Amino acid sequence: MVINKKNSLVSIRPVLSPLTIVYLGLILWRDFLYRIDVLPKRKLSCVVISIGNISSGGTGKTPMVISLAKFFKMAGKSVAVLSRGYGRQSSGSLLVTDGYSKPPDWRLCGDEPALMAMALKGIPIIVDKNRFRGGSFLIKHFNPDIILLDDGFQHFSISRNIDIVLINSSDLQNDHRLLPLGHLREPWSCAKRADLIFLTKTNLKKPSDYITRKIKQLNVPFFSSTISATSVLSSINEETISIKNLSGRRVLALSAIGDPGGFHSLIQKTGATIAGSLIYQDHHTYTKNDWKIIKETKEEAGADLILTTEKDLLKLEAFSGDVPIHAIRISLNIEDQGFQTIRDFIDKIGIIN
Repeated sequence: MVINKKNSLVSIRPVLSPLTIVYLGLILWRDFLYRIDVLPKRKLSCVVISIGNISSGGTGKTPMVISLAKFFKMAGKSVAVLSRGYGRQSSGSLLVTDGYSKPPDWRLCGDEPALMAMALKGIPIIVDKNRFRGGSFLIKHFNPDIILLDDGFQHFSISRNIDIVLINSSDLQNDHRLLPLGHLREPWSCAKRADLIFLTKTNLKKPSDYITRKIKQLNVPFFSSTISATSVLSSINEETISIKNLSGRRVLALSAIGDPGGFHSLIQKTGATIAGSLIYQDHHTYTKNDWKIIKETKEEAGADLILTTEKDLLKLEAFSGDVPIHAIRISLNIEDQGFQTIRDFIDKIGIIN
């Protein structure tokens, strides 16, 4: 049983094709204005590392930001995270956490910054659509050595020292058409701006020949990363059962993320059986009616439990009093050479010994 609440574009593709041409024109015009300095780039007084992608989501930016933040903190450097806070119900600069304070309700800061705040202790996080203003706030109040710019590859108005681009290894050729017809924010050629490329989730699905060929054509250093399930939670930051205990269980897979297929593959690797699934649009805000459908679907599928993502658990806890919800906690693993290459870039800037 699969219930997909995501909107289908198949029936309106003939209408979307001309819009793709318009979208491409706007992208190229914006890029040109930045190249000739009509639109200025502003520089922050610390190292800025952008983590982004050329597609509209599902590459694993949030786990990558968390992994890099922990890496630099362990190297003895002060780190801060700057995000837009997509979908938040607030405006202006909002300090999600100073590194120790409890983050506000996820609706105010966005689901992904709230999740990062719970995973990153001792690391300040701010959300601001105006990235320079948000970065300036971090420098004034926390003076970090490094700011990680979440989802910053298309945000040209702020200079960065390193551009990291993520590409999902499970992407298909049909996915890589420009919005709104496909998932690409920019043409493939724009990925040449990157200093490093990470092919993500390579343990869940081998990349297609198309993806491998396109990456090699960019002539940009690229590395692999994997994603693994580490524990199962009943509420954020509370470990409940071992991953091993999922083996043989029948689960309802529930998600509102950019890559539900990757989530399903991860579940299957635990040995659990997906008895049914519910798929909502990325960043979906759940309603009481959604919760009613979720419970009914669980019963109809004969599932032992509802299994979701950490990001979704944040938004579902208000409904979970009568039926428990479990979430898989994940960890992103970068190959050693990838970390070393990042260190080499930073060494040239001179802040890591």
